[in-house]
Amino acid sequence: MARGTCGTTRGGRSRLRSPSEAGGWALTAGLVVAILALLVVDIVTGPAFRIIQVSVIAAIIAAMYCTVRQTVVVTVVFFAATVAMYIYSWKEAGVLTTYAVVSGDVAIGAALVRLCALREQRDQLLAQALSASDTVQRFLIRPFPLHTDDATVDGFYDSSTQEALVGGDVYEALSTPHGTRVLIGDVRGKGLSALQAGMATLTSFRECAYNEPTLLGVADRLEQALLRHNQRTEQDTEDGRESGGRRFVTALLLQLDPGGTALIVHCGHVPPFLLTMGSATEVQLTTPGLPLGLDELAPNSRREQKIPFAPGDRLALCTDGVTETRNADGADYPLTARLCSWATLPSPQLIERLQQDLMDFARHEPHDDMAFLLVRRHFSDRDAV
Repeated sequence: MARGTCGTTRGGRSRLRSPSEAGGWALTAGLVVAILALLVVDIVTGPAFRIIQVSVIAAIIAAMYCTVRQTVVVTVVFFAATVAMYIYSWKEAGVLTTYAVVSGDVAIGAALVRLCALREQRDQLLAQALSASDTVQRFLIRPFPLHTDDATVDGFYDSSTQEALVGGDVYEALSTPHGTRVLIGDVRGKGLSALQAGMATLTSFRECAYNEPTLLGVADRLEQALLRHNQRTEQDTEDGRESGGRRFVTALLLQLDPGGTALIVHCGHVPPFLLTMGSATEVQLTTPGLPLGLDELAPNSRREQKIPFAPGDRLALCTDGVTETRNADGADYPLTARLCSWATLPSPQLIERLQQDLMDFARHEPHDDMAFLLVRRHFSDRDAV
């Protein structure tokens, strides 16, 4: 499992890190020593058995993993050692053989340095592309912690897609004229089409959370945004373009109201947990609704539910990538028991403990995206009204 960090979306996987970035000169020194060792062995064993040409492997390794300058150093040493050996024993090897070997080594060395230069150029272009991709992804999924007028949201996000920061899970917390509003969602499916559906939901929430007077109205706007996205997807399929098909999103919407309460609109998502007075309990959802994109199956199925949420309390929201993490025996991760054990920990410490425990429990890369939010409510002027 890739491990993220509290306060970031993701941090465990190294991106484009190679020996040329760290320890390149140490590798160069090792390759030079290996070439010189082969030269000594060749001198000691005499002309009957020549192994100096094997040192071309060192030059090949340098071209694969080192910088151009380091590759030039190794290649020059390889060439010098080969020339020295054949000059030392030119009477046994003969002038023509020595000339052929030296000419071949020059050609090999030049080719390896050129290949190394092309590899470095490719790596630089790839690094620039990854940097731009990271910037876009971090704009879409903001790093933790998130701050609003009356809450702080800590958490972590792990994408199951190798070398990707963002998958099909989305989250956001915003200060609005109607109070703090929080979204957590999980797109059914994987790949680019799941990412597109998640971004359609997220961008719609960032706009309508400010304008819609009710939380149920926000859910309806998200429903319409996802339906429009699915219609475009179906049109792409009809036009012959690549498409991931119809998508739906399980989601949970949260709004902090004055007087120590909060509203929840449930859209087929994992129930939240309330952490208060050193304990953790699962919130009993009395009005569960259908996921976003499926409300047409049962119109008006969603309702607002009010729950107690006083200043100092915390709400834990997560996607099923957390609750359905399994160990080697196939057992699901015991999230309820873990939250009960850690309910007294500060939010950053609880997040760090949870991430480490998930990694130890599963002992493999995540098979599903995982998002976990810990919303801590502050006392605000609205609560005093």
